[in-house]
Amino acid sequence: MNLRELLGRAYWCDVKDSLVSAYPDHENNYEGFELVFMNLSSLVPCKTEMHLFVEETFTEGIDDQPFVDILGRNGTLNRDLPDFKFTGNPDHDEYADSETIYGLDFVPWEEWLGMEIDPESLKNHTESEILAHCIWEMTFYGFNQTHISEQKAELDRRAEEIDNMTEEERKENLIPWEQVMKELKQSEN
Repeated sequence: MNLRELLGRAYWCDVKDSLVSAYPDHENNYEGFELVFMNLSSLVPCKTEMHLFVEETFTEGIDDQPFVDILGRNGTLNRDLPDFKFTGNPDHDEYADSETIYGLDFVPWEEWLGMEIDPESLKNHTESEILAHCIWEMTFYGFNQTHISEQKAELDRRAEEIDNMTEEERKENLIPWEQVMKELKQSEN
């Protein structure tokens, strides 16, 4: 079943109940979520190899409790990524042989609608919960695709700016990850 098919079976009141349960501190956004829910019904899904997964996750030291995450997978293994030699450990077969996980925040909604939903996700979550988490993820950067595209373009521009910096400019303008983590740990104490 793809997301469009799931959407066709859903009622806004059920999805809203799931949003309220999962994201109670975002009551100011429920109207925006509803508009997106209604808008999705008018979009034509795009065929995609990406599959949608709903998984509970927890990041020790960052998250207080587990949360639900929406992820994409398309069969690509980490070892097959062009930058694996820089980010992966060829001696660590478990990671190398794991399927690559993709964030879906900036994926066009038509592509979301064409994604097949992982059977385990359908088994472990209600249909309205899946839709609520998907709508939450789809709207993380805004409630319309134009705004989301603008946010992505700005992030791409900033990434390109960093890529084009000299080593001297990087040292002058950027903070190393290790330093950020050290300062975060110090601020916790």
